[in-house]
Amino acid sequence: MLARTASGVCAASLLGSLVWITGALADQPVASSADATELPNSLPQDGLFSSIKQSLKQGDQEVVRGHFDLGSPPNVHRYFCLVDPKSGAVEPNGVLGDTLARADGMTGIKTSAVSLYRCAKAEQQGILVTEGYVLTGRAALGVARAQQQAGRLSAQSPPPPPPTPVPAAVAPSAPALTAAPAGASSLAPAPDTIAPVDVSGVKIGMSLDEARAVLKSKKLPEYKEWTETLSYIDGGKGAAQPVPNGRFVNVIATWSAPTTRDSSKLDSAGEAFEVMFTPDPGQERVMAIVHSVGYPVPRAIHESSLEDGLVKKYGGFSAAADLPQSPTWRIQSTGHVAVGDACKRRGSFGGLGELDLSGAARENFALRKSLEEFRYQIDRCGSAVVTEDHAIANGGALPEDRLVTRYTVTAYSPVLAYEGARVAARLIEAVGREAGKPAAKRDSEPAPDL
Repeated sequence: MLARTASGVCAASLLGSLVWITGALADQPVASSADATELPNSLPQDGLFSSIKQSLKQGDQEVVRGHFDLGSPPNVHRYFCLVDPKSGAVEPNGVLGDTLARADGMTGIKTSAVSLYRCAKAEQQGILVTEGYVLTGRAALGVARAQQQAGRLSAQSPPPPPPTPVPAAVAPSAPALTAAPAGASSLAPAPDTIAPVDVSGVKIGMSLDEARAVLKSKKLPEYKEWTETLSYIDGGKGAAQPVPNGRFVNVIATWSAPTTRDSSKLDSAGEAFEVMFTPDPGQERVMAIVHSVGYPVPRAIHESSLEDGLVKKYGGFSAAADLPQSPTWRIQSTGHVAVGDACKRRGSFGGLGELDLSGAARENFALRKSLEEFRYQIDRCGSAVVTEDHAIANGGALPEDRLVTRYTVTAYSPVLAYEGARVAARLIEAVGREAGKPAAKRDSEPAPDL
């Protein structure tokens, strides 16, 4: 570990004052028991020169973008990865130190030592935790640029294996999203990859035609498509105007009518799919999926069967008994599966979905948030978020006897929401610029014969 020194000390004297720390610091937080099974004892110590450089230049103005834990309980060290909020420069090495709250909502740090462990290696192994750390402005853009660069470099060589086995149902296989086209430099760069999560045959990232084919193959009696049109505010007219060729399919739903008009009742039998697409006219892709199934009480399924199926398909838990009442899976672009709603976005599409979808469709999610908000979700949530909720008819029964009368599985990709918002913003911006140009001057008409 390289001790923090004043910025004016030269490299030679710095090398002479190396301080190697072998014991755990008493005030360092340790990993929870839930993380202990995935906690590596060490990473390669290959960051000597970057550690020297980082120690020379850094003060205590950086903010935390994530952390990773190394060691074996009770001797666990927590190393923080930093970014400069003024320049957006990402620091290469993890540091030991004490975190503190900042007025801008980001997490500051008082650093005690720069380690030889590189944050990039921790990220490659899937142990860099970014949940709970807010980044804004140049700090957020700097991290996004660093991640995009890391994605390009990793594409040139085989990626390292994920730290835990990933179920085939959620293993990433979709191609990388394209970068922002020329003329859109004012918009943030697009993320690299998505995780093609499968929900009963409908996959995140599917094209419109692919999703139509799958949904129609379900042969549910009700089928409906909703469309929207991108629009912009015409400054001259002071009203919203449609973007030419800006019409896109927003939602497709298919469902079987419930046995009761009140679809919130526990005995509402039937099945429903609600699929939302990116607002990319002519190039729509599946961005979110809500699949809800209801059973009459005599045909209800055992809770243990449902939970076994969830663990086998989405992973993240060692056994069905480990599932919480309302589980959340966060799938990273590497295929690594994390659990828990650390990014606080479960409510976006979670909950027990309606079985009767004959009313109005949801407003397109990608048009309701800023690019920065989706970038935040990607940093905290990952490539996709899957949630599950269910209702129990006999909640007081023993676990092996509990009957599920309704369940809902949802999947949502903040990466595709980001991409959809970026494309829509580019189209609206281009049309708005064209509409804002002054009208061409007309040739003067001849004076009338008076």
